[in-house]
Amino acid sequence: MILLALEFEKESLRMAFDSIKQRKLRSSLTVLGIVIGIAAIIALVSIGEGTNAAVNEALGSLGANTIFVASGGGGGGFGMSGATESLAKKDLNDVQSTRGVEAAVGIFVKSSPVTFKDQIKVLSFFGVDSKESQKFFTDIGIVQVDQGRFFKPGEKHVVVIGNVIAAKSFDTALKVNDKLTVNGEKVQVIGVLKETGQSTYDSIIISPIEDVQSATEKDHYTIIFARVNDPNNIDEIASSIQKKMDDAHGKKVFQVYTAKQLTEQIGAVTNMLSLVLGGIAGIALVVAGIGIANTMYMSIMERTREIGIMKAIGASNRNVLEIFLMEAALIGIIGGIVGDLVGTGLSEALGVVLKSYGLSFSTKVTPELLGLGVLFSVGVSVLFGFLPARKAAKLRPIEALRYE
Repeated sequence: MILLALEFEKESLRMAFDSIKQRKLRSSLTVLGIVIGIAAIIALVSIGEGTNAAVNEALGSLGANTIFVASGGGGGGFGMSGATESLAKKDLNDVQSTRGVEAAVGIFVKSSPVTFKDQIKVLSFFGVDSKESQKFFTDIGIVQVDQGRFFKPGEKHVVVIGNVIAAKSFDTALKVNDKLTVNGEKVQVIGVLKETGQSTYDSIIISPIEDVQSATEKDHYTIIFARVNDPNNIDEIASSIQKKMDDAHGKKVFQVYTAKQLTEQIGAVTNMLSLVLGGIAGIALVVAGIGIANTMYMSIMERTREIGIMKAIGASNRNVLEIFLMEAALIGIIGGIVGDLVGTGLSEALGVVLKSYGLSFSTKVTPELLGLGVLFSVGVSVLFGFLPARKAAKLRPIEALRYE
């Protein structure tokens, strides 16, 4: 009995292959629809996966003893608050004076157009206090200088750049002593950082905060980084900083995060991004599913007499149903595998394009995503192929044999 069932499954698979081969153009167009849908899902979801991986990599490299202070009070979440107050020098002093804090630095982030040999690129600058910057970035070990040096207290119109910025931002690689024009001011490259393999630091430009801030932004910070002595007490230290911030401003204007908390919050956002992008791409797959249903109905009409013969010689409704569902699943498998390959290629191309624009960003295609792509493809194919297959299974032998 088992051998008979296996033999029938083998025969059903052969018939599904034959049916697809006999209708090459129609089957190819149906598969193409699935390929487009799966490829779009893989490529778009890989953006969210890449963002999530980059965030985890960057925050993980800071270690378990890093605390961040940024706008985000009032229930708005990280960076989502409508708070009008900015982090000020007093806030930095409060963080530095908190028991258990080893070092803290205020960072002012700003994007500005940069000109080098008649090329203009918009790059992001991390403005830091020159008195604290070297201790925080190099002495503690976040980054290390490969060429040149770090800027000294009181030094202005100088920058230390990441490895990727040096090598890829302009047609000509940047090196120590090169001059850049930033907002009409000449700025000298005095240091190039060692390659870390982490986009956050390889694409960084560190500058004296006075060069980055305007008169209205003086002594204000975008974010404060703090390092604690004992990672085991980081939650208690973060709570102490949060209390100081709340007491100083009379309300929860700023939010204090540990690296772990920030990873979880940003991870939730990037997961939602992946879901939304995947849902948008999934619309194409639904359209492809409708194409599968149409192909299956046409196949049934063309094979009505064949179905009648199968049922006349003993094929049951279940046998006929299995044959047509096998055909739908086979189309889904082919489309899913090809879609995975095309989607991976698109994802890689997207990463290259983004990097060519100076964005150190990489997409990420995981084995789980590829497997899900094939399963989703097969699931949609079988779902949309079920009604046509059911119609074929319910055909009466006599009526099917009379069909012209």
